Amino acid sequence: MDPHERRRQILDRSAHLFASKGIAATTIREIADEVGVYSGALYHYFPSKEAIVTELIREYIDDLSGRCREITAQSQTPVDRIEALALLALSTSEDYRGATTIWQREGEYMRDRLVEADLAETADEVERAWRAAIADGVAEGTFRDDIDPDVFYQLIRDAVWQAPRWHRPTSERSNADLAREITRIFVDGFRPRAE
Repeated sequence: MDPHERRRQILDRSAHLFASKGIAATTIREIADEVGVYSGALYHYFPSKEAIVTELIREYIDDLSGRCREITAQSQTPVDRIEALALLALSTSEDYRGATTIWQREGEYMRDRLVEADLAETADEVERAWRAAIADGVAEGTFRDDIDPDVFYQLIRDAVWQAPRWHRPTSERSNADLAREITRIFVDGFRPRAE
């Protein structure tokens, strides 16, 4: 097998094992067995289990932040930006199901890997994009100013972040449909009240 293909196979099988068993409970031997190689052969591709985790995070964060930059480079209303960011989160969760599941299960461990891999600043781009869209909406009067923007951000982020646990895109309800619904639910409650 081509070395790049083998590396990809190691990452994909590791993501599945980490997501189903947890990182600490997954051994190098189990990863090797899943890939069909001896344990020692894994070290030709990655120096440790943590290096595999770090690479999974790097792929996920690089793609997520790159797609986030594309959204923030567009001229959109705050509501449209929030919907685009919700769709981005849902789509990226679908594209990187293993990394997303690992992150949801082992958030503190993953955050530590981010810091060690010097990816924390890159990962924080997405949070800044959400917060900027919310702040812009408050500033222009699209959103209420009597609701703490941090509370709004935390609630909508958690709703979007947890959705992949129960939502699988189908022809009847795509990720775009769910992003639109989540945005409507949260944004309509954040709009100024008619007096």
